[in-house]
Amino acid sequence: MANEYERAMMFAIANIGRQEARNARQPFGIKEDPLLALSDHLFIKTYRLSKVLTKYLIELVTPFMEPPKRTSTLSIQNKVLIALQFFGTGSYQLPTGNSRYSAVSQPSVSRSISEVTNALNHPSIFHNGVKFPKNMSELRQLRNEYV
Repeated sequence: MANEYERAMMFAIANIGRQEARNARQPFGIKEDPLLALSDHLFIKTYRLSKVLTKYLIELVTPFMEPPKRTSTLSIQNKVLIALQFFGTGSYQLPTGNSRYSAVSQPSVSRSISEVTNALNHPSIFHNGVKFPKNMSELRQLRNEYV
């Protein structure tokens, strides 16, 4: 009988631990600033751009993104970093939101990707950064450069 009581108590303690782990929530937003916390090599490996180029990109898209209205809203820098990590890794949205440097929900990742993509597709950014070949000779020349 004492053995059954001990097993019941162990089960109850384990169950409480599982419930607490399930109810634990991560803090919202970027935990650490990757621009400061990561070395240049790790930053490029994670986001596929250098820190300098990332800062330039943030400055470039800022006029075309809505600034945060609340303190709990993701900053433009955080949205760009989330989108860059997604673009650079080709990962699913959930692992991107649960990365070491961010703790955001999948819908927040999705909104960040959408907002950054819309900013990058703004004509003043898109037409200055994306150049398509105008004819077959330009296309052949580009192909030869990558062979």
